[in-house]
Amino acid sequence: MLILGLVLIVVAAALVVLGLFTTGNGDLDDPTATLLGLPVGATTIFVIGLVAGVLLLLGLWLTKWGGKLQAKNMKEKRHLRKLAQSLQDAAPESKDDATN
Repeated sequence: MLILGLVLIVVAAALVVLGLFTTGNGDLDDPTATLLGLPVGATTIFVIGLVAGVLLLLGLWLTKWGGKLQAKNMKEKRHLRKLAQSLQDAAPESKDDATN
């Protein structure tokens, strides 16, 4: 999830940059702009910004959630390793007691 969140953040940033570098024709009667050589209107640029914002928020949320999940898993693994080590340390003592 962490990687997916980072990918969504990069895609959102690319959309923002793409929206910022639209070139207008300077004509107030015809307010179309060009985006990668294609004519787009103000509504299209607004939708691109809206999608970029939603992707950015989703990416940040996934990154936060993935980080918490990963930290929780690491903490659990650390705890299990300590338990396994304590069991290994206790096992030889009980074997010695059983043979005597």
